[in-house]
Amino acid sequence: METNTQQYEFSHGRKPRGEGYWAFRLTGTDGNGRYTSETYFEHGKLGEAKAAACRRMKREIGGVKQVVEVEVLP
Repeated sequence: METNTQQYEFSHGRKPRGEGYWAFRLTGTDGNGRYTSETYFEHGKLGEAKAAACRRMKREIGGVKQVVEVEVLP
Protein backbone atom coordinates (compact mmCIF):
# COMPACT_ATOMS: atom_id res chain seq x y z
CA MET A 1 0.00 0.00 0.00
CA GLU A 2 1.37 3.38 -1.03
CA THR A 3 0.70 6.51 1.02
CA ASN A 4 0.64 9.81 -0.86
CA THR A 5 0.94 13.01 1.20
CA GLN A 6 1.75 15.56 -1.53
CA GLN A 7 -1.53 17.52 -1.34
CA TYR A 8 -1.37 17.67 2.46
CA GLU A 9 2.27 18.81 2.45
CA PHE A 10 1.59 21.48 -0.19
CA SER A 11 -1.38 22.81 1.77
CA HIS A 12 0.10 22.68 5.29
CA GLY A 13 3.83 23.01 4.60
CA ARG A 14 4.75 19.87 6.54
CA LYS A 15 4.21 16.12 6.62
CA PRO A 16 1.01 14.86 8.28
CA ARG A 17 1.41 13.71 11.87
CA GLY A 18 -0.32 13.55 15.20
CA GLU A 19 -3.95 13.23 16.13
CA GLY A 20 -6.90 14.86 14.47
CA TYR A 21 -9.72 14.50 11.99
CA TRP A 22 -8.22 13.07 8.80
CA ALA A 23 -9.48 12.89 5.23
CA PHE A 24 -8.27 10.05 3.00
CA ARG A 25 -8.86 9.14 -0.63
CA LEU A 26 -8.45 5.37 -0.87
CA THR A 27 -8.01 3.35 -4.04
CA GLY A 28 -8.87 -0.33 -3.75
CA THR A 29 -8.82 -3.30 -6.10
CA ASP A 30 -10.57 -6.63 -6.35
CA GLY A 31 -7.40 -8.30 -7.65
CA ASN A 32 -8.84 -8.76 -11.16
CA GLY A 33 -7.94 -5.36 -12.61
CA ARG A 34 -10.94 -3.40 -11.33
CA TYR A 35 -10.26 -0.35 -9.17
CA THR A 36 -12.44 2.00 -7.15
CA SER A 37 -11.74 5.20 -5.21
CA GLU A 38 -13.63 6.58 -2.23
CA THR A 39 -13.08 9.35 0.31
CA TYR A 40 -13.25 8.59 4.03
CA PHE A 41 -12.99 10.73 7.15
CA GLU A 42 -11.61 9.27 10.38
CA HIS A 43 -10.57 10.65 13.75
CA GLY A 44 -7.52 9.65 15.78
CA LYS A 45 -3.80 9.27 15.33
CA LEU A 46 -2.76 9.27 11.68
CA GLY A 47 -1.74 5.59 11.53
CA GLU A 48 -4.82 4.38 13.40
CA ALA A 49 -7.15 6.55 11.31
CA LYS A 50 -5.58 5.28 8.08
CA ALA A 51 -6.00 1.65 9.18
CA ALA A 52 -9.62 2.32 10.19
CA ALA A 53 -10.34 3.86 6.79
CA CYS A 54 -8.85 0.81 5.02
CA ARG A 55 -10.93 -1.60 7.12
CA ARG A 56 -14.03 0.48 6.46
CA MET A 57 -13.48 0.44 2.68
CA LYS A 58 -13.07 -3.34 2.63
CA ARG A 59 -16.20 -3.76 4.73
CA GLU A 60 -18.45 -1.29 2.86
CA ILE A 61 -17.45 -1.95 -0.75
CA GLY A 62 -17.99 -5.55 -1.74
CA GLY A 63 -15.19 -6.99 -3.79
CA VAL A 64 -12.37 -4.77 -2.53
CA LYS A 65 -9.66 -7.15 -1.38
CA GLN A 66 -6.71 -4.78 -1.20
CA VAL A 67 -6.15 -1.06 -0.75
CA VAL A 68 -3.37 -0.04 -3.14
CA GLU A 69 -3.11 3.70 -2.40
CA VAL A 70 -3.99 6.02 0.45
CA GLU A 71 -3.90 9.75 -0.25
CA VAL A 72 -3.93 12.05 2.79
CA LEU A 73 -6.07 15.04 1.87
CA PRO A 74 -5.66 18.58 3.24
